[in-house]
Amino acid sequence: MTQKPKDSKAKAYRDQTQAYLDTQSELKDGEVQKAVTTVTAGTKVTNGAKSLNIKLSNLKKTAKADLAEYRQLKQDVADQLKVTDGSYDTGVVKQCQDINWRKKLYLKKLKPDVDKLLKQAGQLSSTSSSSSSTATSSSSSSTTTKTVSAADKKEAEQMRTNIVQSDPDSWDSAALAQVPDSVIVAATKKSNDMGGDPGTTANMIAEKYPSIRKSKSDSSSSSDDTDTGNSDDHARAESLRNLLASNQGFSTSVLDSISDSEILEAAKAGTATNADVAAMADTLLSAHPDLK
Repeated sequence: MTQKPKDSKAKAYRDQTQAYLDTQSELKDGEVQKAVTTVTAGTKVTNGAKSLNIKLSNLKKTAKADLAEYRQLKQDVADQLKVTDGSYDTGVVKQCQDINWRKKLYLKKLKPDVDKLLKQAGQLSSTSSSSSSTATSSSSSSTTTKTVSAADKKEAEQMRTNIVQSDPDSWDSAALAQVPDSVIVAATKKSNDMGGDPGTTANMIAEKYPSIRKSKSDSSSSSDDTDTGNSDDHARAESLRNLLASNQGFSTSVLDSISDSEILEAAKAGTATNADVAAMADTLLSAHPDLK
């Protein structure tokens, strides 16, 4: 820009890059709405680089999902802070306990209220010692918090029905009935925040409760791939394919053509945050541009 101040392409590249960096900075500062505005403006830059357009589009999806999560959690925590009879929503309390503040910096402005809720619900002092045992106790329907609300129970039952109806050949209704309502509700909320469907919710639940997945006699068509020998890896890869299809709008046929090992390698950083999902999508998209 110093050498060619009137070069429109250079200016476009600069504006795209600045929007990308500013959005990341705003997310880290907890300015989620501002981040969405910034990245949206970045996607509208004309005469820019195609590679930057892709990165900005993926970052926009991440920022919008982060904003949806932020707004939902803010509302849920505000509602729970109004509880006076001790009937806290187990799913919301568990979600607050599980927040990794170092990874989810975009939620940082909610931390004072989250800490207040955990203390109010009697959870703050035991968070570190109970985090590992909560998953075990929840699977046996034994928990230190109150049972889920009637509304959550109804939502969980409806989601069980939706999951089975979405693919009767894949999901076991009897096994789903054994999954705690709080787990169903939490998975539903996470899936909805990411733009998922009942299939995505089911795959999230199956990561902790694999018994809900019906065994299939037929193996994957990609049997020539070495990673098909590991059914757990294949199930994980399938879950990731469903997530990418619903969250990123990737072609299911192209996703199916990518080996399980490549899918899993792209997700080696995990899928705990929307940024992780976007990074996985960016890795695969660079190798398979026809995914879009």
